[in-house]
Amino acid sequence: MKYFYWGIAISLVLTVLAVLFVPGVDDFIERTFQGYVGRAAR
Repeated sequence: MKYFYWGIAISLVLTVLAVLFVPGVDDFIERTFQGYVGRAAR
């Protein structure tokens, strides 16, 4: 279970760094996230 939390923490940090330093990634992440939320809402 400890590795699960480490994996979430690392992916969160990588996502934040990608949004800050790579142009266009924020739109991709937003579309992906909205796709998952939209499917979950149905």
